Amino acid sequence: MTPLLETSRLFLQPLELADAEQVQRLFPHWQIVRYLASVVPWPYPPDGARQFFRDVALPAVERGDEWIWTLRLKTDPVGSSAASASRDRTRRTADSGSAFPGTGRD
Repeated sequence: MTPLLETSRLFLQPLELADAEQVQRLFPHWQIVRYLASVVPWPYPPDGARQFFRDVALPAVERGDEWIWTLRLKTDPVGSSAASASRDRTRRTADSGSAFPGTGRD
């Protein structure tokens, strides 16, 4: 189970499938994906975030292999970014800084 976390500036909320819509709007920008080109399809598919969350990210969370959060500023709880941790320390992937579908987590 991914815990709910809070800092003085941020809410870190466990990833939910409902977050895919916001991520889909933010993610398909070459300025982000160019750094992840080896692991994220380009052009980014119209359902890329939902598919990644449903088929990869949330199953990994359910197995206890990953812990994934959306990061939300307390001053703007609608906008979000993402962070994650993995049980497998040898696995290295990337976080876009604003969203992470594809495989992007670090």
